Amino acid sequence: MASGRLVGACLLAGTAFGASAEDAAEAAKGWSGDLAAGFVAASGNSESRSANASAALTWDTTDWVHHLSGKALNTTDEGDRTVERYTAGYKLDFNFTEADFAFVALSFEKDLFGGVRERTSETVGYGRRLIDTDRHALNVELGGGLRQIEFQEPEGAQESEGIGRFGLDYEWKIAESNKLRQQINVETGSANTSTESITELRLSVVGNLFAVLSYTVLNNSDVGPGDDKTDTYTALNLSYRFGTP
Repeated sequence: MASGRLVGACLLAGTAFGASAEDAAEAAKGWSGDLAAGFVAASGNSESRSANASAALTWDTTDWVHHLSGKALNTTDEGDRTVERYTAGYKLDFNFTEADFAFVALSFEKDLFGGVRERTSETVGYGRRLIDTDRHALNVELGGGLRQIEFQEPEGAQESEGIGRFGLDYEWKIAESNKLRQQINVETGSANTSTESITELRLSVVGNLFAVLSYTVLNNSDVGPGDDKTDTYTALNLSYRFGTP
């Protein structure tokens, strides 16, 4: 009888432990996000102002994961605006295994001084988590869809086309709260191939507050006369992280 009670107690403890582990895993799901902003001003021989802000929100329901993002960048030099760029995006992932997922993505970009003035794309595809450890994570994506482009020059010139999409997202956890992240996104079609590379170093300041240094490279294979194919942006932001990443 004593052994029976002992076995029963062990079974109950195991059930309770499993439930608590499951509850803890479920509690880790839900909303998480990152809000960042930065401002740089220079005076003296030259007067310049640069401000940027970004937001990234994720809603994780285990099988379905929603991603929302937005960025804004404005720069003036000697009173003249030289950079004005806005982006917004939505992506929905469906996890059909622990390593594999399907996605639907919508993106919008407006750049008043870049080679491409406005870009909108709608894509679907497949993604896989190639590496997922405590220190390293690597995701890749392949897909296709449609894209609409408005070029700066000649004014009003537009293109609509089918595109292929490739995405890479690598993260290295250098220390407990310090991370290096590399993202590459490529959209290629007959009218233009656009490539975006974002390198980001995140350093803990205190609690959920981080300093974020980022370097962004944007390249368009075809632009209007007089426009550069490549734009680069360097930003130093203060970021607040909430929820469980």
